[in-house]
Amino acid sequence: MVHGVAKQNKKEQLNIIYIVRALAILGVIFVHVTSIPIGEMEDKSSPMFFYFNFLNVFNKFGTPTFIFLSALVLFYSYFDRPLNGKLIARFYQRRFLYILTPYLIFSALYYVIQIYYSFGETWEQFYEHASFADFFTMILYGKAFYHLYFVFISVQLYILFPLLLWVLQRKPRLTKHLIWIGFVLQWAFVLYNHFSLHYEDKGQLAISYISYYFMGAFCGIYYPVFKDWIIVTWSKLFSAKALLWTPLWTVWIASSFGDVNLWYQTRVNDFSANSLLYECYWFFHTFTSPLILLQLSYFLYRTLNTKMINTIIHLGVASFGVYIIHAAVLFYYFRLPVNYTPATYYVYIASGYAVTLLFSWGIVGLAQKYVKSSWMLFGSRPKVPPYRESGKITAGHKAA
Repeated sequence: MVHGVAKQNKKEQLNIIYIVRALAILGVIFVHVTSIPIGEMEDKSSPMFFYFNFLNVFNKFGTPTFIFLSALVLFYSYFDRPLNGKLIARFYQRRFLYILTPYLIFSALYYVIQIYYSFGETWEQFYEHASFADFFTMILYGKAFYHLYFVFISVQLYILFPLLLWVLQRKPRLTKHLIWIGFVLQWAFVLYNHFSLHYEDKGQLAISYISYYFMGAFCGIYYPVFKDWIIVTWSKLFSAKALLWTPLWTVWIASSFGDVNLWYQTRVNDFSANSLLYECYWFFHTFTSPLILLQLSYFLYRTLNTKMINTIIHLGVASFGVYIIHAAVLFYYFRLPVNYTPATYYVYIASGYAVTLLFSWGIVGLAQKYVKSSWMLFGSRPKVPPYRESGKITAGHKAA
């Protein structure tokens, strides 16, 4: 597929990435919202539990997809640029300002929420149990709230990035092998941890996601060629490019529904399998998902009207802020009392999803539009607006 690193004098802006981000954040919220009924429902043989289990497991592609996208954008942007002290300093300055600053602020917020509501819901109890040492430890390991581990993983990968970029720029032949190298590294760790290390929080370690990162790096370095392969068009359906689409979709469908069924059997029938089986289904499900989401995003970009596609892009632009704040919205929503009849519970959970998404999105969107220092809470916005102009679609990309 690739015979050399494609170079461009002026690289195109990756507007399509914001559609993938939007789909990923929708998946993340599905997982977190449905985890509530998954844990609360006693009748696990009901159709309601079946639906919630499906949404909960099927949408677990969010974190791997964000990691893939991060690597794709970084290597697309930096691979052809000379690596020097100024570039590295600028790189880390931006990550500190737009990633770590919101992380630190919201870690403090979530720590207050956790301690306050865990110990009597009084400020006296809060001051009695709060500890700067505990808070500092939680910050270091991304444990101030359940969803902040993603930032902790991202920081590990940011530390890795300059070294990996330096190696690949000096050994460009390695770039063609990034996908299988990432696969080997990640699964070597999985097997080592399973048989020997037994580290319980391996999901907090970047090595557990290194295959997604390396695949993203590969796609970023070879993006022009990769883009030509990933986009589905009528003219390509009978070409060599389409030969890889069938196994990609087959693996994705089989592993996704296999993952859903495995967890359904585990939760409903107390079925227990070797942990490597769960790992295998989850890996192939989430490893193929970013590519499927990219294909779907290109399809949506070409087929939806301008207003709809720009709305999706806007969610993608706000996705980091939505990710950071949505857990707080969800926490307070699920403190509302509910009548546990099937009809009202469906409405309660569906409304929880809608409220969490729209309220988080609204806060971030308004802040980014009207508050100059909103980057301190919700990260940066793209310098060039990524929205599609009315009626403008990239030439030569007719939908299949």
